[in-house]
Amino acid sequence: MFDPEKELDELGIPVEYVRLRDVPAEWDPEYGRVYCNIGLTPALKRCALSHKLAHIKLKHSRCTFPDDAVTSFSSIQQERSAEMWASRQLISVTQLAIAKESRLSDSLVAREFGVTERMYRARLLAEMQDEERWLGGGARFGIRFLSLEVVPYGA
Repeated sequence: MFDPEKELDELGIPVEYVRLRDVPAEWDPEYGRVYCNIGLTPALKRCALSHKLAHIKLKHSRCTFPDDAVTSFSSIQQERSAEMWASRQLISVTQLAIAKESRLSDSLVAREFGVTERMYRARLLAEMQDEERWLGGGARFGIRFLSLEVVPYGA
């Protein structure tokens, strides 16, 4: 099972547990550390740390101002690519195939994988994007894209 905290530790990036307002975790590039909110569920903690690790691995610049307002269109792209990267680490292609065949609800599958429902939906979206890239366009195959906005971040 993918462990983002271990991955961050191997990169020499400490995780500090503090009280944060409005976000589950925050990456501070100036001090080279990740802050994680105290009291998160194990699934939310795992997803939030994976998302922050994605920003680090993908070498993203700061995406938001201190008031959490998105700074630009490129910030939105960075957030989306970080969520896709994190989802791919947390849920393998094999797990995803089994989940799709099971026809279980998104919430049950997410719980089984130890992720949030939002992260599971991100993995479904990432898989559709991968398929579209490989097949040369999903529209001709009747593929529709899911929205991450359907499920709030902490779900």
